[in-house]
Amino acid sequence: MAAPAALDVSLERVATAVAVPPPGIDVDGATAEAEFLWELRKYVLLLATLAASVTYSAGLSPPGGFWPDNDADEGARLAGDPVLLVTYPRRYKAFFYCNATAFVASLVIVNLLLVRSLAHRRRWLRALQAAMLLDQFGLMGAYAAGSCRDAAMSAYVFVLVALVGCYVSAHVLVFVLFAPTARGDKVTPADRVERARKYLLIFATLAATITYQAGVSTPGGFWPGSQDSDHLAGDPMLRVQHPSRFMVFFYSNTTAFVASLVVVMLLMSNTVTQHGFRSCALWVCTGAAMVGLMGAFASGSCRSIKTSMYVVALVAAVLFYIAIQALVFFCKPVENLIHDVQQAFERYLNKFERLEQQSQQQQQSRAPVHGNDDAYQILRKSRMYLLLLGILAASVTYQAGLNPPGGFWQGDAAADARHRYLAGDPILHITYPRRYLAFFYCNATAFVASLVILILLLSNILSTQGIKYCALQVAMILDLFGLIGAYAAGSCRQVSKSVYVSLLVVPVFFYVGIHVVVFMLEVWPARPAWIQALSEKMEQCAPSWLKELFEHPEQGEEEAADVERTLEKRRKLLLLLAILAASLTYQAGMGPPGGFWQESKLGHVAGDPVLNDNYPRRYVAFFYCNATAFVASLAVIMLLANRKLSARGIRSYGLRVCVILDLLGLMGAFAAGSCRKVSTSIYVLVLTFAVLLCIFLQVTLVLSETARGLAKRLLSKLGAGEDQAGGDGRHGTGVAAGGARDLWDEKLPKYLLLLPALAAAVTYQAAMSPPGGLWGDATGHVAGDPVLTSNYPRRYKAFFYCNATSFMASLVIMVLLLIKRVSDTSPALLALHAAMILDLFGLMGAYAAGSCRRVRTSAYVLALVVGVSAYIAVLVVASIGIAGRLRSAMDWLTEQVTRCFSVHDM
Repeated sequence: MAAPAALDVSLERVATAVAVPPPGIDVDGATAEAEFLWELRKYVLLLATLAASVTYSAGLSPPGGFWPDNDADEGARLAGDPVLLVTYPRRYKAFFYCNATAFVASLVIVNLLLVRSLAHRRRWLRALQAAMLLDQFGLMGAYAAGSCRDAAMSAYVFVLVALVGCYVSAHVLVFVLFAPTARGDKVTPADRVERARKYLLIFATLAATITYQAGVSTPGGFWPGSQDSDHLAGDPMLRVQHPSRFMVFFYSNTTAFVASLVVVMLLMSNTVTQHGFRSCALWVCTGAAMVGLMGAFASGSCRSIKTSMYVVALVAAVLFYIAIQALVFFCKPVENLIHDVQQAFERYLNKFERLEQQSQQQQQSRAPVHGNDDAYQILRKSRMYLLLLGILAASVTYQAGLNPPGGFWQGDAAADARHRYLAGDPILHITYPRRYLAFFYCNATAFVASLVILILLLSNILSTQGIKYCALQVAMILDLFGLIGAYAAGSCRQVSKSVYVSLLVVPVFFYVGIHVVVFMLEVWPARPAWIQALSEKMEQCAPSWLKELFEHPEQGEEEAADVERTLEKRRKLLLLLAILAASLTYQAGMGPPGGFWQESKLGHVAGDPVLNDNYPRRYVAFFYCNATAFVASLAVIMLLANRKLSARGIRSYGLRVCVILDLLGLMGAFAAGSCRKVSTSIYVLVLTFAVLLCIFLQVTLVLSETARGLAKRLLSKLGAGEDQAGGDGRHGTGVAAGGARDLWDEKLPKYLLLLPALAAAVTYQAAMSPPGGLWGDATGHVAGDPVLTSNYPRRYKAFFYCNATSFMASLVIMVLLLIKRVSDTSPALLALHAAMILDLFGLMGAYAAGSCRRVRTSAYVLALVVGVSAYIAVLVVASIGIAGRLRSAMDWLTEQVTRCFSVHDM
């Protein structure tokens, strides 16, 4: 009878956990679930942002591709129309509606996470959960419709979801009912669960992103035309040429995609996560995702059985290598030998450490010296952002190496041709051999240096010693020099333009060199007398404007801890922005808008940018602006990567000049490369002026007492501060007024910076490569012009203006976040949220105009936008002071109605 009793107790526990609370009463379960989601908000925001970026890209470049030319015989088919709209109209509509729903749901999640007054409310929790489920199911539907062309294969996606859901539900239910009594109700430590949850969330999010992109953009491309007995236009080429390989790729990729989404959904529930970890259900889904990724890579990355077997054998080889490494440490002599080598290496490095300790002793009179624990924390903070730099540098150099500037030859050289080449060979290697070799060696050097940085940072031995000394600095300098050399060689074809990039680097290194010299003169342990006299002489002779350029005055009498925290936060934001800008401008320089000439004829040279011949002035403007932004980004990275120099750099005006040049270069390159007409460029320039005006107004609100008073009165009229009194919208345990800093205020700049940074990246890339593609050489149109400008001029204008508005709004948000005194004021927060709303609406508008060619499908996206806006407005209204007034009015009305129908009154 013990088993039925235990079953009754377990059923009672389950019934208590899932009981529905009365309306209007908060229950601990719902509060705990809201608290759980709030703690995971950074990962939810990462998931929503990545989902928005991939669905935005998939909407503008749908599966199946676009028609390359106009054809009146095929039902008035126009170039730039999606191929699936003609060959598979139902499948295309299903993909479009599901993808658009997932895109809008992702933006809803972003809005709900950034609206502070909604946090920790039941309506916020249910709305967030509903938006997340809608996002996940929208991704599944779009994947099922766009990744294949057969109904059976699409059904496999939903059957797999149902099977995995049933497996996880049964596994968790059986564990809840029987496992606690069998195991004595042991609980997994909270820190282990939290750490595993973070790792699994990051893995599942990235796995779902890459499998979705691989599913809607099948390796091998799509057929541009139809053959009655063989294939239709838009069908994957791999399906016809290698059907078995395509099947393995599809089922493996689909398994990884579905398993990743299931892992994400399970990790967003506190109850399921706890039981899932202890019942191994999550680990089974994670293992299925990893196996699916390996199978999809082995089948989709090559076309022969031998190479696929090599990829599969690599898995066994890696596992065998890990097993050998694990077994080595069980052998005592080998362990002693490794220990002796480590000690000898540490003794060698300690010689250099003594010099650093002496320099720290010299600084004790100037600044307090932190202990070893503080130094380790500083090292950890720097390592995270240096890891980001290494990862992005490795990714962009890897892509540039596989897809070099100039493109590839589409066919073999003729027998009587001057140069011998095969289809697939780099064009630049034939037309500009020296330039190609310079690009190749510099790009390869930067790629290897990035990998060295990652190895140094991820090694426990070298991460504590090598970062302090020359190894990491040398690798970083080599990486940056390699990027600069590859950019100068691959982004242009004229010597004058390459010289311009090289000349831009000279003042950057001169400026950084001055900072290094000044810093070394301050901390050098034993300076000779002549160096001391020389430094004093230079300080006396230096003009005042030069001193102000290189050293900003100290800030009043602020405490050292607050100054250090402020500098560290600004350093993180600036470094993140500079790394993203450098990767973005590097890719745009390697692949300029308009593409490259594929053949040498009519005065053109194969591999040259098309824009350079058809719009020379516009290309020159794009090149110089993009190059300026790229070099300015590298200058910011060099100043901020070394933490000892970053404090001096942040206080200096030179860093601000580099940041301004970076943003102006991005805006100029966007205006020159995203359009072909003067009128559209003028619009972008007007937006640029609006950005600068907005920043000027924000600075005025900070510096002007009159303007600040007007803004405060306006905010009081709008009732902006009423929702703060109740404290219901605050996160956490609650912080007393005037007490410790609110955690939300501490983390808000990071969350606000993530969305505009990625939005600026996707809108910049979408402007350089607009939807519908570009006209070729033999089409009767200007080569390099967007196809939509000829066939759908109004739709292209709508896409361009919305995309440009979103890009400029993203820059506004980033600039305001980087101005410390501005971003701390209430008017600035109002402007930030207004710019964020404008950014999201611009994204939605660009998606609606560029992802489809019919008014009805665009109306669907706009209807989603209106519905989402109304939904969020209702949530906000229901969560601020207006809701209290409405509630009191409804209570009074209910009381009056009750009195009218009361038996005693009758």
